[in-house]
Amino acid sequence: MITKVLLATSLVFTLFACSCKKDSDTTSPGDSANPDWGSQPPLPVVNGEATFHLSGNEFYVNVMGNVQPRTPNFPSLSVKKGVLRGYVADLSGKPIKGAYIGVRVTVIGGSYSGASAETNEKGYYEINLPIGPVHYYATGYTIDYGDGRAVVGLHPADDNTSGFASETGNVENFVLESYGVGDKEEVLHQPSNSNNYYGGSISLDYQVDWDHNVPNYLPADGEIELQLIPQEPGLYGETKSFKIYKKIGYTKLIIVNIPIGKYTIKAKLTDGRELKMREVGTYAGYYPAFGLKPAEAKGSAGILFTPVVGRTPQMVPAHGGNWESTQIQLELP
Repeated sequence: MITKVLLATSLVFTLFACSCKKDSDTTSPGDSANPDWGSQPPLPVVNGEATFHLSGNEFYVNVMGNVQPRTPNFPSLSVKKGVLRGYVADLSGKPIKGAYIGVRVTVIGGSYSGASAETNEKGYYEINLPIGPVHYYATGYTIDYGDGRAVVGLHPADDNTSGFASETGNVENFVLESYGVGDKEEVLHQPSNSNNYYGGSISLDYQVDWDHNVPNYLPADGEIELQLIPQEPGLYGETKSFKIYKKIGYTKLIIVNIPIGKYTIKAKLTDGRELKMREVGTYAGYYPAFGLKPAEAKGSAGILFTPVVGRTPQMVPAHGGNWESTQIQLELP
């Protein structure tokens, strides 16, 4: 629980102290005791191959576009005054235990009180709210990914994490997604920001041989051909591969919203010359379980996406995916 208080009078202190309750017990009886998940719609089919052609001035591509995975069927819950509650599940409708939901409530003088809960084995959480306007500050969960673990964001089932009044209460369900747009407003302003998507991200940099005197730089009149091929089905069975052609010009290419999984990445020029790939950036090698495998390769390598370094589920902002862009430098061997 996070609490920050500015005291003006003993009356304010008494009101605040009474409203700041400890995190709720998610094993409370009632609607959560025997939830009826009902029948679930089939998982989204994500297969085949998508091809993209980028000009020299384009520097990012969202490979899944605005496609949003369908929401599972959640058990029905009634709204309780002064309480935030709901369920967390994966796309198949399987309840998720241990997901973290955190809220802040603004109180007198601009200070705030925090409250949070983790889901129980039925995927249910319940938070008794202090009095005031409520805002979500974290919705996170830790998954097994490759040989490591990654902290990821959760998507609100109704696509809404705007504030509400604690007195009214609210029901908010969340979904663990493998791709999709997070906060649509943020995407409008920062479409190349990896954190705005639930899928993974890759950032490729290269130097251009404008004067024809640096052999390992890329030719100004060339074109890069990239392939992303799943090595195995993704988080929800995704097998879609991607082919991206990028005219050399703007010396960066950011690929966002790639369904979470383990991929082979291939890089060459369209004239057939294979490219050398090298993982770079502040966090290169920081998480040995993630990134480019091996960290330097010619033509082809494996890749596991990189979660934001150092975050716990309590730190993942609502409506965000929590993935870094794995940074790769391209050059001719």
